[in-house]
Amino acid sequence: MLNLKKVSMLALTMMIVLTLSGCAFIEEFDFESEEYALEDSMLESRSLLRRANVGVNVEYKEDGVFFDRQAESQGSGVIFLKDTTHYYALTNFHVIDPGDYDTTLVNVIPSMVEDEIEAEVITMDPSRDLALLKFEIGSFDLGVIEIVDNPELERNQMLLAVGNPSAVNSIVTYGQYLGMVETGDVDFDVIYHSALIYPGNSGGALTNIEGQLIGINTWGVEGEEEKSLAVPLEEILAFLRESGFDEEQEESLETAKGLIE
Repeated sequence: MLNLKKVSMLALTMMIVLTLSGCAFIEEFDFESEEYALEDSMLESRSLLRRANVGVNVEYKEDGVFFDRQAESQGSGVIFLKDTTHYYALTNFHVIDPGDYDTTLVNVIPSMVEDEIEAEVITMDPSRDLALLKFEIGSFDLGVIEIVDNPELERNQMLLAVGNPSAVNSIVTYGQYLGMVETGDVDFDVIYHSALIYPGNSGGALTNIEGQLIGINTWGVEGEEEKSLAVPLEEILAFLRESGFDEEQEESLETAKGLIE
């Protein structure tokens, strides 16, 4: 039979050793490690995505009567440029598609502002499912997503998506880049990723963890695993270059982002 005193002393010794080991681990642990830096970067990018995200609400006038086509959900858009008087935002063509209606009114709803703000549709391209909006700066300060040429994309790298599902503003989801795939909707390859998007997310930004624009979320894929598709940055840049800005707007874009060749 073990001596109770010896057992107690052994237990106390082990407790002291474990405590000292834990203290040593805490002292040696690098809280500025890559994992923590990654988390901080994602949190900063999430905040930027929410501030640069806008809801897009469209009203149509037909036979003298206005009605809201997106009564149950609103589309999304992403601010990518700010000049001295206006913000510029990208969205999907199918979000603002004017169809054959007499008049189309487009309003944006920034996540930091409660009221709708009238926006102007500068140009749109159904073949890329893209549209370009601008609206006055006003008295509020919103976020602007960074655009860089050819950001690296590697399979399974982390991506962030933002949008307004069911009219809930600026919901950010996380997923992975899965590659480029074909779709019958357009004649170019699109981004295939696993960040969830829902009705109302169309037109929202897809970014890397640094908050740089990768694509515009457009389509969802249903099945055993829900996946999402986005218009890639290459097509977005081509759309902007072909958008027919006047000289002043071209100069603003070139100065701000270096997108116009």
